[in-house]
Amino acid sequence: YDQIRTNDEFSVEHVLRLETVPILKMYFDGSRNVMEAGICILLTTLEDKMISYSLKLDFPCTHNITEYESLIQVLRSLLSFQVKRVYTFGDSQLTINQVNGEWQVKDEKLVSYQEIATSLIREFDEVQLAHIKREGNSIADGLTSLGSTITFRTNEAIRSFDIGRLEHSAFEAITHVY
Repeated sequence: YDQIRTNDEFSVEHVLRLETVPILKMYFDGSRNVMEAGICILLTTLEDKMISYSLKLDFPCTHNITEYESLIQVLRSLLSFQVKRVYTFGDSQLTINQVNGEWQVKDEKLVSYQEIATSLIREFDEVQLAHIKREGNSIADGLTSLGSTITFRTNEAIRSFDIGRLEHSAFEAITHVY
């Protein structure tokens, strides 16, 4: 032991420090009605706050394409913020199972989407992609519907939009005050 030399420049904390990278939760959804389509990205922060982003799709697409578009936008957004670990949830069993490699992509229009999503997933340290029932994705589902039904003029967008809960009617609030 006398012959072992140590480097005193490194503290024990420096050598033994384990860096834990947080895991974020993201929800995605796509919607297509007769006339229009939209997608939603919903991030749950480490403090359990929700940040949502809805986009109207101004190009022809199917419902399955909206689901892929939403997933791809989620992955690109996370990578732009240098997120490395994420749990991603969506209510499209087809999209989830195709990207996870459990189902074969039969629709030629979806092959490129599946390849893009798979390529983006490889850039993360950890991605878990899970299917949830529509009821478990209700906020993203509602915001997706909102994004697909709003009609915008050229270059128009809503920059900030909060949705909360009102727990008492105006009448109840007045009676409680007096």
